[in-house]
This record gives sequence, C-alpha cells and structure tokens, in this order.
Amino acid sequence: MESRIREQMQDAERKAWEALAGYKFWMFGYHAARWVNYKNLLHSNEASPFRDAVVIARQKIDEMEETE
Repeated sequence: MESRIREQMQDAERKAWEALAGYKFWMFGYHAARWVNYKNLLHSNEASPFRDAVVIARQKIDEMEETE
C-alpha cells in the first residue's frame, strides 16, 4: 500500500510542477494538495518539494512591501 501512495505522490508532484510551468495555478494547487494529503496518509515528516517555491513567493512579497 505504501508503494502505491508513494507512486501517487510522485505523480502529484510532477503534475503540480507541470501545471505551474503552464501558468495553471489552480491545478498547481490541486496537485500540491494531493501531495500533502498522501504525505499525511503516510504520517511522513518528508519535506515539501514545493518549499523552494514558497521561499521565492515570500521573497517577492517582501520586495513588494519594500517598494510601497
């Protein structure tokens, strides 16, 4: 069962990145949430593969607030 969940995690991650690359932000969110749900099913401490995207988003917010 765990191997099937891990396969679905890999699928969700790939589809999330593909969606983001195609400017399909709703679909990115959908597939990123799938990844998180699968991680929770495994009770895993695994770091999110989307962490770098979050860091970049926070940096952009900080830059925008500095220019206001």
